[in-house]
Amino acid sequence: MHSPFRLAENTASAGTAHRLAWVIWGICASLILSATVIGCLEARNLLRDVDIIFTGIAFVLFGTVGALIAWHRPRNTIGWIFCAVGIGTGITDFSAAYMAYGTVKGHLPLPGTDVFNWLGNTIWPLNWVLFLVFLPLLFPDGRPLTRRWRIVGWLAAVLAFLSIVVSWLSDLNVEMFEKVIPASFWSSLSDNINLLVLPLSIAALVSLVLRFIRAKGRERQQIKWLTYGTAIMAVLIFGGFFVWNDTTNITFDLAIMFLPLSIGISILRNQLYDIDRLISRTLIYLLLSALLVLTYLALVFGLQFVLQGITRNSPVPIVISTLVVAALFQPLRKRIQAIIDRRFYRRKYNAERVLTSFGATLQNELDLTQLSEQLLAVVQETMQPTHISLWLRESDLKNKRHPNV
Repeated sequence: MHSPFRLAENTASAGTAHRLAWVIWGICASLILSATVIGCLEARNLLRDVDIIFTGIAFVLFGTVGALIAWHRPRNTIGWIFCAVGIGTGITDFSAAYMAYGTVKGHLPLPGTDVFNWLGNTIWPLNWVLFLVFLPLLFPDGRPLTRRWRIVGWLAAVLAFLSIVVSWLSDLNVEMFEKVIPASFWSSLSDNINLLVLPLSIAALVSLVLRFIRAKGRERQQIKWLTYGTAIMAVLIFGGFFVWNDTTNITFDLAIMFLPLSIGISILRNQLYDIDRLISRTLIYLLLSALLVLTYLALVFGLQFVLQGITRNSPVPIVISTLVVAALFQPLRKRIQAIIDRRFYRRKYNAERVLTSFGATLQNELDLTQLSEQLLAVVQETMQPTHISLWLRESDLKNKRHPNV
């Protein structure tokens, strides 16, 4: 019996994997496109139509990233997981749209609405198992951290199978044995099975943390990309629901796009972007934006309170606040960047200080021997090479000039 973790490795050939990946993508795109068209026909509302279109784009992105990973890295199970999620979201999205359109008064009744209802209810929990358990368990190389961690995947597969069986028995019970077994029994059983996914998800996240601690080089950068995309997704979802109250769900659709994009970049890019620099810049501008907004609001309300008897309904507080915030932008940005570099990127911070100090020495030092020793020390401290040597021309040694480095 083959392990589920060997799915991609058992592919007959690279050509078969390539064709299979794009067949899956075609099915995913067709289902989501059909669901988008049906949803727009049923909604007939501009904001609702925009939400449906963005949802379709977000869902098809999972299948697209999965197909690209499976095309370039057919032995990496992550690509096939995303292909499965693409198919799953396509079926769920199409089933929901088909059900909604088929039950709206005034539309022609559509055949098979019960079947699509069952499909949607069954596939959606499977997507959550893939996302919450298998993705953190197998990322980024498609294999568990050690053989012992395979038990988490096996348990998740068993729960997914039980979820399908319970969903099927629930529909069968409604049709044949509802008087014998109440429908609430199956609903409660399904909820309990879904709850059991939570400890498995926590275990998978623990394995990802352990993988990050042990990882070096490229694998460590890949996990940082996953964390970065997940963090942005979480911030946007939280903001959409609790801060700016996005009732259209467009923010949610945009948020979930960051997860497949970050994973696609982390796996497909041979030379990864400097994720540390990206994270640093994100932290800087998030903190900077928050501080400037708070400063602006405090100045506006404070000046209005102080000047309320002198300049009622005057734009003076707003103008002054805007000028102060504009003046604070660069100093605050530099200060926040220095704090973040010193706290989270100590090596980079120390290297910059060493280079700044050496630049000042370079302007004043005339002795070539001392300058050479300091140059070697700077390179050793900042770059930490395994071996370092400095070659000087004989003319530089005779004339005691600065070497051309």
